[in-house]
Amino acid sequence: MTTEADGRVFQRVVDYVQNALAAGDLKPGDRLPSERELVEKFSIGRASVREALRVLESMELVRSQPRDPRGPLVLPVSVGPVRRSVAMLTSAKVFTLGELVQFRMIADASANLLAANRRTEAQLVALERNMARMRQSMPKGYHEFSRADTEFHELVAEAGGNQLVQVYGDVTREAIQSLISQTILNADDQTAHMLQSIRHHRAVFDAIADRNGLLASRLARETLYAYYAGYVDDAERAVMADLVRECGGRVSTS
Repeated sequence: MTTEADGRVFQRVVDYVQNALAAGDLKPGDRLPSERELVEKFSIGRASVREALRVLESMELVRSQPRDPRGPLVLPVSVGPVRRSVAMLTSAKVFTLGELVQFRMIADASANLLAANRRTEAQLVALERNMARMRQSMPKGYHEFSRADTEFHELVAEAGGNQLVQVYGDVTREAIQSLISQTILNADDQTAHMLQSIRHHRAVFDAIADRNGLLASRLARETLYAYYAGYVDDAERAVMADLVRECGGRVSTS
């Protein structure tokens, strides 16, 4: 049997599962071989097999139960690990607020453009209902309002139909909120901010309803600049301004 002096011998099992999923040889609902069969298949010890299964479970690729003779269950691919990775990188200050906002300007602009081109009447109705909930949530405070605000962007990204734009837009938005939510909660002008946000969402909705993707895209960049420019340093603000001007937008100086 192969020596396990190399502490990462378990990676062979992890690589096998990832490659099989990528190739379509493994699908959600399939079962991996049992622990004993994996030991024999890879000529490694049971401890390494269990370490590999722990890693795969942390990646939300499989779910295993001790002494289950059927073997670990292959799960549908989840964006959970991506969300946690971005959250950890943000907490560790690997990404600055400016970098996150710049990426969100790109992602939200793309989501709005795609939504204007692809939206259905049913999706417009869902957005209208969301905006009604947004207005109704104002007396309940910023937390309730923020949930409705987030849902609006999720609905727009869903209407756009691009899953990558949807996933990375979501995780970037969550990362920004984690950095700046307390600042907003401590602000004296929460009501003014919420009213301004509602006006922006209405403008984006109108552009999407009119299938005016260029306007919907520009509105995303202009609004994000206006809202976050005061929270970042001069160099990052300059990049944000360039992103606005790139699409023909105007940089707010208010």
